[in-house]
Amino acid sequence: MFLQLIARRTRRVITFIIRSVPKALAASALFTAAFCTYKMISDPEGSEPVSDILMYMSVCFVLPLMGFMADEMLKYKTNLFHKYDDELIGNAFTGINHRSAVFEKGLELFHSGDFRNALEVFTDLGKDEKNMSVEENGVNEFYRGRCYHILEACPNAVICYEKAMEDGFYIPELPIFIARCYAENGYTQKAMELYKELLIRKDYQYSNRIRCEIGDMYLKLNEGKTALKWFEEAIERRESYANALGGAAIAQTMLHNIKEGEALYRQALLNHIEDSIGFTRYYKEVQAAVLLEHTRD
Repeated sequence: MFLQLIARRTRRVITFIIRSVPKALAASALFTAAFCTYKMISDPEGSEPVSDILMYMSVCFVLPLMGFMADEMLKYKTNLFHKYDDELIGNAFTGINHRSAVFEKGLELFHSGDFRNALEVFTDLGKDEKNMSVEENGVNEFYRGRCYHILEACPNAVICYEKAMEDGFYIPELPIFIARCYAENGYTQKAMELYKELLIRKDYQYSNRIRCEIGDMYLKLNEGKTALKWFEEAIERRESYANALGGAAIAQTMLHNIKEGEALYRQALLNHIEDSIGFTRYYKEVQAAVLLEHTRD
């Protein structure tokens, strides 16, 4: 274990050196050109010993190299290889090679919110599947799936997620992502099967979210009564309590129970529901639609 850690840290330093060398060479060339120009202007007939010029060039290379390496290390902080998600990615894409550099570029785009371009990078990288390890294939497919999912291309997302699982990639959120995609694709029964499997798993890390996930699925299907049933169960169990209150508020409003919905809405805010701005917007939209129906009636 100790030797593996030393090997990983050694590869990390070598990686940072390789990334920093082109920048250091560019800086060295610039400083050397500036030095030579200065010497030509200040002492046009003078001659500088070759050893002094070489020494100056060496210093102009080493100092920027150390500076650029320090900058790289500060970016990565305590992470070994990846600026983001180092623990999630593990040993994948840690080599000193082109595909690791390409993956890092995709990871940077993904975390900067440029999901479309990140998807292109991960997709192009996936074409080199034969040269990647199984672990790398799994990680790459997961990030492709996340990009598709965020871009609302759920049919493609679920294919990528399932490929990632086949290649041994797993995080506790992944089954929820897959179930959400099935629900978005219209396969409600398949999504329910996955959610129910997670409900009966005593060791599942996010079991307290599942009833709210099911409730959200039925809200999107405009089935307020069924959604309310799941949210009320979550409230009774104190599972993801604030989100359950918020879901119940929307379900009650959807069922034209305006006063009950308003009371639950306020409780959800008082309990610090996640993304209170998005929740309020959603609740107000549903409420406005219901009130409009009442006006027409």
